[in-house]
Amino acid sequence: MWECEKCGRKFKNINQAHFCGNVNEDKRGSAKAHTLPKGRYETIGQYISEQPAEIQLILQKVRATICAAAPKAVEKISWNMPTFWQTENLIHFAAFKKHLGIYPGDLSLSPFEDRLEGYRRTKGAIQFSYDKPIDFKLIADITKWRVASVEEKNTLNEKIYEYETPVRSADKGGAYVVFPYDLRQEFGKGRVKVHATFDGEPYDGSIVNMGVKNPDGSICYIIGIKKDIRTKIGKQPGDNVRVTIRER
Repeated sequence: MWECEKCGRKFKNINQAHFCGNVNEDKRGSAKAHTLPKGRYETIGQYISEQPAEIQLILQKVRATICAAAPKAVEKISWNMPTFWQTENLIHFAAFKKHLGIYPGDLSLSPFEDRLEGYRRTKGAIQFSYDKPIDFKLIADITKWRVASVEEKNTLNEKIYEYETPVRSADKGGAYVVFPYDLRQEFGKGRVKVHATFDGEPYDGSIVNMGVKNPDGSICYIIGIKKDIRTKIGKQPGDNVRVTIRER
């Protein structure tokens, strides 16, 4: 068996011609992140630059289309796909051998049913075949709809907690920061899913009780800060980090 050094896929023939994508797609059209350590992307620019030249042009226009439709969104890589984030993941896209995948989340209540007629799709995914003109206006309108949905949802819980705190070490090389409020008093429950930022770097996680105690013996609620985020912001245990928290 021959293994491609770029994508990690295995073939019977040496130097087998194939598409070196790094996101797998199942038969129903839903995207799943590649589980192999090879071919991991750090930025959208890197993702696009490593695709075939003719597909790069399409991806560049998709990126520009989403940027224009969601000017407040932050670019990131999530599930090893180009992603736009605005308090939550707005939309992902990914290149495949014969089509472009767009992943805006649940489309069941979207106003695009008529315009999506004829596309291969699932509840949260749409396939745009390369052998037909890409409807960039549809991609833009879906993105704007996602932005409006997120902004409407955020008005239901506008309170943002913002504070500075040291990064603390955890077992097995992990790290966390403290949420310096009584979680049950603030939210009425002992575990809360939140949108967080660490020095501006976004992260969706949960504030939890992991048995840590405050000096006075009260429960200390915490949220983990992943290694890749610590690397991006240049912070390690002992360093102070600016944190924002909002319920999601």
